[in-house]
Amino acid sequence: MKKIVTLFLFLSSYALVANESRIYSKQRDSSWFPLTYVITGSFDVIQNPYWFNQKNASAKYEEVWKRIRDPHHNIKRDGGYDQFFRDEFFSSRVIPNIALHFMGGAHDTLWLTEYFRDKNYPLPKAFAFLITYLAHIGNEAFETSSDQISSHDHIADIYFFDLAAFYAASNPAVMNFLLDDLQMKAWHFHPMYDVKSDDIFNAGLNYVIRPKILQIKATQLRPMVFFGMQNMLGLSYDYDKSQTFSMAMGLSLTDPLRQKGRFVTALFHENENEIEAALLLNGSENMRIRLNLYENLFYRIVDRAWKFNLVIGQKKSDDIAIGLSWNMPLGIGFID
Repeated sequence: MKKIVTLFLFLSSYALVANESRIYSKQRDSSWFPLTYVITGSFDVIQNPYWFNQKNASAKYEEVWKRIRDPHHNIKRDGGYDQFFRDEFFSSRVIPNIALHFMGGAHDTLWLTEYFRDKNYPLPKAFAFLITYLAHIGNEAFETSSDQISSHDHIADIYFFDLAAFYAASNPAVMNFLLDDLQMKAWHFHPMYDVKSDDIFNAGLNYVIRPKILQIKATQLRPMVFFGMQNMLGLSYDYDKSQTFSMAMGLSLTDPLRQKGRFVTALFHENENEIEAALLLNGSENMRIRLNLYENLFYRIVDRAWKFNLVIGQKKSDDIAIGLSWNMPLGIGFID
């Protein structure tokens, strides 16, 4: 098994990737780290406290390993192949599988490949594969805290959609469609460590698409779709050559299998096509209000040496949440 994995990583590192970076920007992404991606990807599902929690993390990793190490046995045990394909490929569950694991995974794998190539790592594609899978395994591990999730979900994600995303990241036609035709962007939260509870908050993988084909001609309006643990539809308005304001509304998921949740509203601001600020009302993590200020904003108004990410929010329990990161993979904060 180890030989097969080693050969897979070796061959994958030579998959076709353009020499010129399409997503990674050395100037813009200097305070982002692969470890940041592993943390925010792993704890992504914690945004839904009704289904998932981060207690006993080591036990959750052991449980997910038991569920994925023998796919055939676990598929049969949890209902058989008919139920496996019916649930994971031919029901509403396939929507997050395609949107988050396939599309989001392809985007982030390409970003990480470009990151490692810029840092002169010997096998950038192999390192990108390792980091994305660490994040995916972590995500699946925390999903085991819900008794509504069986091995079928983990196996479909890990062995099908995540692998498909890995190869899609090296396919120019697929990435041209995602990045050019759909204008896909990643607006991930920056994770924070709560010094009071030892928990992680403000973690989450978020993506935006604004299909060119839907752009409203003769206007500066562009329809947008925001998806992750919060799924929203909205409009982006380019009110200046470099400034964009967006508003979106939709669901913050509380029941991911039935696609049910609470109504969430969000406002976003971009400068030169990069996210600077995001204000979400009634969103995930039981946040009544959450304001994320990204490093791009501080770069512009202060100085590029100030690599800050700041989050300020209030939970429905009236607790205040504050977190700050400064050129570190993980920010520090508290909820009180």
